[in-house]
Amino acid sequence: MTPRRTALLGFGHVAEHGHLPAWRERSEFTIVAVADPDPARRDAARRLVPDAQVYDDPEQALAAERLDVVAIATPPAWHTPLALSAARCGLHILCEKPLATTLAEYRTLAAAAGAARIALCTVHNWKHSDQFELMAELLAAGVIGQPTHLRLETIRAGRAPSVGHEWRADAAVAGGGILVDHGWHALYLLLGLANRPPRRIRATTERRRDTGATVEDTVTCEIEFDSLCGELFLTWAGAARHTRWQARGTDGTLTFADDRGALQRGAVRRELSFARSLSAGSHHPDWFGAVLDDFVAEIDDPARRGANLAEAERCVLLTALAYESAAQGGRTLAIPISLAAGVQSAPGRTGAMLDAGSAPIEGRQTLSGAR
Repeated sequence: MTPRRTALLGFGHVAEHGHLPAWRERSEFTIVAVADPDPARRDAARRLVPDAQVYDDPEQALAAERLDVVAIATPPAWHTPLALSAARCGLHILCEKPLATTLAEYRTLAAAAGAARIALCTVHNWKHSDQFELMAELLAAGVIGQPTHLRLETIRAGRAPSVGHEWRADAAVAGGGILVDHGWHALYLLLGLANRPPRRIRATTERRRDTGATVEDTVTCEIEFDSLCGELFLTWAGAARHTRWQARGTDGTLTFADDRGALQRGAVRRELSFARSLSAGSHHPDWFGAVLDDFVAEIDDPARRGANLAEAERCVLLTALAYESAAQGGRTLAIPISLAAGVQSAPGRTGAMLDAGSAPIEGRQTLSGAR
């Protein structure tokens, strides 16, 4: 098979350290173009991908190159306009999270992907961690009985460093704070572990450390399911990096913390260990190969398209509802019946998901920069 000609749009830290090692190993792709507005990142691209043409403007790369695939790893404000440009060119798209920063943007993207008959996927890499795969397997096997409570904690000592200015602190570029950044991952992980429809949501947001920022650095979110309560606690105001997941059930408890885990059933405790910590760095290159496996499957088989997009739909809607709940002082909000019922809207028909409008997730402006 002729390798698919691929452009990397955005060549910041996550593209270099998290994505590039896996792209290099794949015979199905060949990187022919890299685009980034930062001169230092363009220099890095020329050094690390010497056979690729390097551009300072992603739109220029789309116009100049004959492409099959684009990978978008810019700050969130660029995701929708670049993905729309790529869809108009008929290119398959792999985009960093969040796929979109408003419901209106998401619907536009999903409709464009459906019209162009392309694969549109978001980088949902955390579900390919050993820890998530094992916890999902153990819960499905009933090792702790009927799950009654899930809690996911992401604690960081500040925002991840970014290229150029600190765009993660800028709502107009990032689309929100830690709820958009780490929360997007936490939402699809929680939904995957719960494996049942969400019913209600409530959330509060805080600025504990950087009180002058335009984004939150701490979020507490509760999502109610039938017979199960889910909790997310996310903060950039911690003393050290730490990731902890706990599942309580009628017959026991599962606790995973970074590279350790434990299964407690009555007086019996089984210790677990993992080769890699959940808090080891921000890029997780060892998970990206599985992301590419899923992406290739959606490219090759149109019948498989939409599963990843449905996850993104849930994430963007729940994020919007969490921000709305926080704006109302932590009020509990019902989740729209189509999401609660687990309906996977086909691309181009997502307007039925929520008829209330675009419900911004903080910030719509499109600015430059690399992740």
